[in-house]
Amino acid sequence: MANEMTNKREQSEAGFNSAERQGIAPKGELTIIKSENIQTIVQMTPENHQLNVQSHDNCITYGQRLLARIQQQGMTDELDQAAAKYIDAARKTVAKMNDRRSPLTKLFDEIRKEFTRLEGDIDPTKTGTLPHQLQQLRNKYAAQKREEEERRRREEQLRQQHEAALKQLRVDLDTDYRLQLSDAVSRQCNDMSRLYESVTLDNHIIVEGQFKCWDCRLSTAGILTRVSKPYLLTHEEYNSILAGVWESISSELQETYAAELTKCRDAYLDRLPSKVQELERAAQASAAEAERIRREMEERDRAEAARLEAERKEAERKQRDAADLKKQQAEMGSLFDQQATQQPTVVGYAPKTSVKKKLVPLAPEAFTEIFSMWWVEEGCKLSIDDLAKMFKKQITFCEKKANDKTNPVFIKSELIEYKDDVRAK
Repeated sequence: MANEMTNKREQSEAGFNSAERQGIAPKGELTIIKSENIQTIVQMTPENHQLNVQSHDNCITYGQRLLARIQQQGMTDELDQAAAKYIDAARKTVAKMNDRRSPLTKLFDEIRKEFTRLEGDIDPTKTGTLPHQLQQLRNKYAAQKREEEERRRREEQLRQQHEAALKQLRVDLDTDYRLQLSDAVSRQCNDMSRLYESVTLDNHIIVEGQFKCWDCRLSTAGILTRVSKPYLLTHEEYNSILAGVWESISSELQETYAAELTKCRDAYLDRLPSKVQELERAAQASAAEAERIRREMEERDRAEAARLEAERKEAERKQRDAADLKKQQAEMGSLFDQQATQQPTVVGYAPKTSVKKKLVPLAPEAFTEIFSMWWVEEGCKLSIDDLAKMFKKQITFCEKKANDKTNPVFIKSELIEYKDDVRAK
């Protein structure tokens, strides 16, 4: 790792040195580092420093003696005047010390400024530098590439959602048609059951004729889909799939319908002669025997009707389960497609990017919401001193309003207290 970093640094320096050899001169020369400047620093620094040390020590010594007298005797008019003179003398001493120090520190500052200027000219974090301009161009290009990828992902996601809607519509239509078939078969069989229960010695020939003439063909006129159009599909797509699904299963539905009704009808026709015999036997028997025969017939009819109904329910349940399975498979396939869409697809070169959310206030009122969030999450946990430092500008503004001699304004709150800050001049 160390060798790799060294090689990269050498390559970078070699690139810059190559640019210099091609005639690209540095922006500025460090003209302030001259022998006379260095000589000035060497000569002036020790002497001026010694003078400032002496002024510093004398000022501290006198101040310590004055402070000790005040602490022992308490403040008096005489000592207050002496302290005022000392403070004034300290200001003058600081000014003299600054005069001695300024030429040297100014020279140091100029040297530092020259070095920092050279560094700043190629600092990528400084606005306007060449690296910063190139970084801005890279950022713009990376944003453009990301937007292209996001657009491609959205288009692919929309396409997959459209395909999923097509598949789901086919499954829903198929399920709906088959359930309608089951309902139609159930209604017809219930009608046959009621007709069979109405058989008497007087009408059994008519009933038999009605069973034999029973229409077991499926009337497609009454079968209309109950599945509405998904919002992702057009009316043309919906109508096309509607016709396609019906065409693909209509023959099967008609055959199933005819087979189920024929089976039910034949079952009642097969049982009809025995029921007529039972009715004849009941008519010739005593009242009690006739009642018993009648109850037995009703129990058999109910049991047979219940058996047929159970068979139909079981067939319908299996049909519903098969439809649910198809629906789950379609949804699972759609889910896998969507997950695949979320994975980034890199085609060719793609710059490395770091994507972070950047807060952009759209109105001055936005700052109240920003402050509210910050206060709840962090601000309320800080100490008064930390908050006072952080909001010094705002506190100063409020103090300025309170010290306005023409129209003072105070914040009226139990949480705020105004104190007099008395200073001697």
